[in-house]
Amino acid sequence: MFRFSILLCAVFTLFLLPKANACEFSDVSFSADFVSGSLDSCHLNDSGEYVLTFLPEDKPINPSPWFYFSVTAKQPQSVAIVLRFDGFSPRYLPKFSRDKKHWSYLPFDTKGDGMTITLEATSTPLYIAAQKPILNDDYTSWMEKAAKQFAIQPVTLGQSIEGRDIAGFTLSKESNKEWVIFVGRQHPPEVTGAVAMFAFWEEFLTTTQNASAFLSRFNVLVVPNINPDGVYHGHWRHNLGHKDLNRDWNVFAQPETRAVKAYLDKITDAGGKIVMGMDFHSTHNNVFYTIPQTESIAPTTMVVSWLDNLQQKTKGVFKVLDKPGTSPGKGVFKQFMADVYNVHGVTYEVGDNEPDVKTRYVARHAAKTLIDVLLDTKAEDFVLNTCPAESC
Repeated sequence: MFRFSILLCAVFTLFLLPKANACEFSDVSFSADFVSGSLDSCHLNDSGEYVLTFLPEDKPINPSPWFYFSVTAKQPQSVAIVLRFDGFSPRYLPKFSRDKKHWSYLPFDTKGDGMTITLEATSTPLYIAAQKPILNDDYTSWMEKAAKQFAIQPVTLGQSIEGRDIAGFTLSKESNKEWVIFVGRQHPPEVTGAVAMFAFWEEFLTTTQNASAFLSRFNVLVVPNINPDGVYHGHWRHNLGHKDLNRDWNVFAQPETRAVKAYLDKITDAGGKIVMGMDFHSTHNNVFYTIPQTESIAPTTMVVSWLDNLQQKTKGVFKVLDKPGTSPGKGVFKQFMADVYNVHGVTYEVGDNEPDVKTRYVARHAAKTLIDVLLDTKAEDFVLNTCPAESC
C-alpha cells in the first residue's frame, strides 16, 4: 500500500494551550496535543517502522528523555515504532494507557541510542509515555483534598515564568520557631520522586495529626511542584528560563527559586530557624544524597540516625544507600541548606523504574522515622557551635 506522510508541527506558547505536535500518515496518526505531551518529528523508514524523534528543550542538558504521545489507526493494526532522543539514550521504560488513568508497562527493546516498541493501534487513541504522567492539576487536586482533611495552610509563593502559581502549604503555629523545608519536582520527568513525595506527605500529615508533639514544636513548608512550566510543556529538565532549577540555589536567577528563597527569608527575618531541608527527585537507582558529617552542619549525625532507623524499618525489602557529598558553587538545593543555614540538606532520589507500591512503602516509613528523629533532636542541637574550642 502506498503510504505518504505529512508532518504537522505547531507549537503554541499561549498560557493554558499545550504544545501540539502531530504527525499524520495515510493510515496511522501520532499526536502530542495535550498537556505534558512531547513529540517533535516523525518519519516512516524503509523497514516500515515509524521513527519518532523527541528533542530536549535546551542543549547542553542533563538528559532525561521524556516522551508522551498518542497513536491512532484507521483500521486495527500492529504498529512498529522507533523512539529516538537526539542522540541520547533512553532512561524510562515505556508505558501505555487507553484512558490516561490506568497505565501498564509496554514491551520494548533498545536499538542503538533509541528504543523500539510494537503496539496494537485502533481508532481509539492509545497513549504512550515515559512515566505515568503526574500533571500540575494533580498537585492542585491533592492539596485541595489535603486541606479538607488536615490543618494545612495553602500558600502561593510566587509565579513561574509563564505565570503559573508556585503553590505550596505550611503547617505552622506562630509560637513555633523551627522550620523543616520540603521541595519537589524541580525536574519535570522525575515522576517516581513525585510518587514518593505524595506518599511521604500522606503519612506525615496523618502521623502528625494523630500525635500532636511534632506540630507543637515544628513548622513545615512544602513546595511540591516548583517547576510547573516544565511539567506543563513536557520538558526533560529545565524551566522556561532554560535553567536546571537544582543548579540555581546560589544565584537565584529564576523566579521559581527566588520565590522559595523570599519565603525562607521571611521566616528567618521573623526569628524562625530553618532546621532541615529535603528535595525529592528520581534517578537511575534509589539513593539519598546527603551532606558529609565533616561539613559545618548541626546536628552532625541526625541524618545518619534517620537513615539507620529507616533501614531497620524496611530491611529485607529496601536497601538504604547514603551517598554523602558536597557540590560547592553548583546551586544545588541540599548544598544551599548546608551553606546558608548550616543544617542538613537531603536529596531523596527514587529509582526511575521502581514499582509504585515499593516507593510508597519506603516513603511512608521515611516520613515516620524522620518525625521521630526530629523530635529526638533538641532545639539547641540545630545551632552550629562556631566558637574556638579553647573558648567554648
